Amino acid sequence: MIPLEDFSVRTTHSWNYIDFSWMKKKYPEIEELFQQQDDFDAEEILLLSGKCGYQPNPYFDESYYVNRYSDVRNAISRGEFVSGFDHYRRFGYKDRNPHWLFCEEYYITKYVDVARQIINGEFFLNGYDHYLQVGDLQFRSGTWFFDPLKYLKCLFDGDVKRPFRHYMNNIDQNNNIPSVFFDENWYVNSYPNTIAELNSGLYVSALHKYLSSCFESKFDPSCFFSEEFYLESNPDVFEAVRSGRFSKGYEHFLLYGIQELRSPHPNIDLKKFYHNSYVQDLLLNGRISDVFVAWCVLNGKITKVEKILYESEESTKFSFQKKSSSLAINAARTKLDFSFKNPLISVIVVIHNNFNMTINSLTALRSSYPNEIQLIIVDSASSDENRCIENYVINAKILRFEGNIGFIRSCNEAVKFICSPYILFLNNDTEIKWGSIQSAIKRFDNEIKIGVIGGKIIRTNGLLQEAGAIIYRDGSVEGYLRDCSPDAPEANFVRRVDFCSGAALFTRTELFRKIGGFDENYIPAYYEETDYCVKIWKSNYEVIYDPSINVIHYEYASSSIKEGTDYINRNRYIFNSKHRDFLLNKKIKSKLNSHLSRSIEKYGSKRILFIEDKIPLKSYGSGFSRSYDIINTLSTMQHEITLFPVFKPSSSAVHLYEKFPDSVEIMWDRDINDLEYFITMRSGMYDAIWICRTQNVGRIVPIIEKISHLIPLIEIIADTEAVSTVREEQHNRLKGLPQKDYIPFEIRLRSEFECLSIATKIVAVNDYDAYLLKKNGFNNVYILGHVQTPNPTPNIWSERSDLLFVGAIHDYNSPNYDSIIWMTTVLWPKLEKFLPIDVNLIIVGHLGSGISFSSFPKSDRIKYIGKVDDIYYFYNRCRLFLAPTRFAAGIPYKIFEAASHGLPIVASNILCDQVKWDNGKEIISAENGNFQDFIEKIIDLYSNKTKWSEIRSGSFNKILIENCNSFYVDSIKKIIT
Repeated sequence: MIPLEDFSVRTTHSWNYIDFSWMKKKYPEIEELFQQQDDFDAEEILLLSGKCGYQPNPYFDESYYVNRYSDVRNAISRGEFVSGFDHYRRFGYKDRNPHWLFCEEYYITKYVDVARQIINGEFFLNGYDHYLQVGDLQFRSGTWFFDPLKYLKCLFDGDVKRPFRHYMNNIDQNNNIPSVFFDENWYVNSYPNTIAELNSGLYVSALHKYLSSCFESKFDPSCFFSEEFYLESNPDVFEAVRSGRFSKGYEHFLLYGIQELRSPHPNIDLKKFYHNSYVQDLLLNGRISDVFVAWCVLNGKITKVEKILYESEESTKFSFQKKSSSLAINAARTKLDFSFKNPLISVIVVIHNNFNMTINSLTALRSSYPNEIQLIIVDSASSDENRCIENYVINAKILRFEGNIGFIRSCNEAVKFICSPYILFLNNDTEIKWGSIQSAIKRFDNEIKIGVIGGKIIRTNGLLQEAGAIIYRDGSVEGYLRDCSPDAPEANFVRRVDFCSGAALFTRTELFRKIGGFDENYIPAYYEETDYCVKIWKSNYEVIYDPSINVIHYEYASSSIKEGTDYINRNRYIFNSKHRDFLLNKKIKSKLNSHLSRSIEKYGSKRILFIEDKIPLKSYGSGFSRSYDIINTLSTMQHEITLFPVFKPSSSAVHLYEKFPDSVEIMWDRDINDLEYFITMRSGMYDAIWICRTQNVGRIVPIIEKISHLIPLIEIIADTEAVSTVREEQHNRLKGLPQKDYIPFEIRLRSEFECLSIATKIVAVNDYDAYLLKKNGFNNVYILGHVQTPNPTPNIWSERSDLLFVGAIHDYNSPNYDSIIWMTTVLWPKLEKFLPIDVNLIIVGHLGSGISFSSFPKSDRIKYIGKVDDIYYFYNRCRLFLAPTRFAAGIPYKIFEAASHGLPIVASNILCDQVKWDNGKEIISAENGNFQDFIEKIIDLYSNKTKWSEIRSGSFNKILIENCNSFYVDSIKKIIT
């Protein structure tokens, strides 16, 4: 093995070497050329490789590389390089593919940690270097077409530590690599000449032939992709392939087209398929990597999960019974311990036969809560093993009645023995899940006006029995979202409801006794919990639905549907006669009224439909941080918020729920295509629609106009977030475009604002934007900037060293991307000479899909971090915050965040004009794009401890006064009042 070490960047020998022994085995004619010569010139071998198309080692395919890149072929013909390998090791390693079975762009995009290590100069030269040294050992994939686990399944040798290396070194024996992205059987049948080409030794596999056929539209990888159709349907891709950017349309599709939901075939609609709830579940839970794979695996068939589950309820009930029988056997050997001294919760379980289910319910109860539980079991004339229930539990209070006194009287009797502040009434045909009891106790402790809490009741088939319950004007009741999926957005936020099911009902002990317990007029059962919850409301307490409480319920285990219906009809009459005053304020029963009736609106609160580009996580920056703060503030003000994205989120629902208050309804499974139907089904529900970003107002105007008869007087708040024409004007000037080459500012401004006429109120982010709006005839303008909670970092001046830049990058045209490129290529190379050698530039921020670290310049003293969950560490470590933005609109969130953490800021005069802070006292302003001015200002502030402290104090005080929470709340009140 001959390592090649002649290029300036340090590298290992993962691919940069000549394996002469391997070459002689692969190309026997080499033996004749060199005979028994052991010592030879490496350049001679490189030249031979170029002339004959020889691979220098198993990991670089000379023929593929030269065929793939026309510029390399031309450079070799001009004598600039002796071979494709010569080009790759000197230049191509940065972004080219060395082998048909590895894609550099795929690898560094898929594995962000690798891209970060490479850009930060941490040991690896490129993605291929990492893959050969580490990634292969970790069973990572270097291309769509090589799945290491699937490959290993094809081998008899079970002791393979590096699947890719193993394949490369046995490539002539291992031809077939299973991949959902390439159907070998289909390919061979579709292109019969393939067999002859394989037999000739020209290719090692059908996949090799396909991937080596660059720039040809006559070959397709499977029945699910048509190269010809894709190129004809996407002129931009056609041009990119013709220019050599992609080897074929399929490469573009795999890298970008899938993400953009482009159609791969005339008979395949990925957009429609993507929106299927089952497909979404597969994607968000990582069971399938992307929507195209889902199509291939499912053959485009949409699975109707809810329909399957609905039809399977009977079988799932039998399964529930069998599981209960198994647990009953275990209980005979291991007793359930309910010992206590000072419990916070008492659980009342009424039993009448169904011993197995009783044990199942008690087992789930004991497993669901780690702390003390006072358990009271009321045996209402059981005739089975329940008569000996004390043999299966420890320290439970057992009350026995010889007659079947029913649920209501049993509960009332049991309450007499309770010694804890909270009660859980629990059916013996239920399974309460982990975390449910903790959630209820915590909510009771934190909110003293809550009297009752119920949760998500899920039937044995996995569908909802209810997510809170509704009382209609005629006294009839309805479980909200019955037969829907428990993960539906509508079922996963906290709200005030009419009542909750008695199958699992939490309440305060003192309140239950004060009200007089369950009304025994409803004996034996039904409507008792409804009546109790109405009394709670009349006592000025609240009934809350909490989705963190989860209970599996074997519906109608204690009575038949017919018996239940008879009881319901009888007790509904009793209920109506007692609560006519309450019913007068209820909605009329209608399928269209279920959403409108699902919650009891709090006095003074409003129901607001909040529409944003996507679910606005704080880490996204670019205005999403502000939207996140608005939503959180509205929620703390007790308004009911429904968050609706224009574009369906790619993040899992679990991740989204973690970030927002639990009272916010997050429509994570919808997008703008669903908005018309969504508003139609919720006609009359919302007091206001808050639309973020002017472009979204433009998108939604046609929808609102189409259904305006359903929302004739609704408040429409258009939140401009930033005036994009201002940013475009600055960008045009930055690029040096002559004014005659673009539309005048005023005309573009009027065009941008045209859609805002539909709004009753308009929100601007700063004074200048408000001025532009008013100048164009809009008088209903309000200003709402950013809110910041002061969180100063403790490190003193001498304990800090690095410089920090924070900014999200959603695309390559964004101001933050421009800032990073200018800062790293123009400013930093000159600035670092004036700074101590140990000072680094730290760049932190979210990267949008399609954005890679590989597009950023490399430097030993520039550290690219990417997205972090908690940025506090960097604010505490760094001495200055840099914001060299060259074009922007609105106001920069990063300025306020840095100041709130006590980090002095050097910013371009564009940003300083936006925030209107006092230059030299609250911020340091540098001339936009003037690196010399930036260097002087940065060095002065960096080295001057006194000035550093003054700026830190000035900007922090500015945050305390103008960006505090109380000021923000007042501003929002003016908008929504």
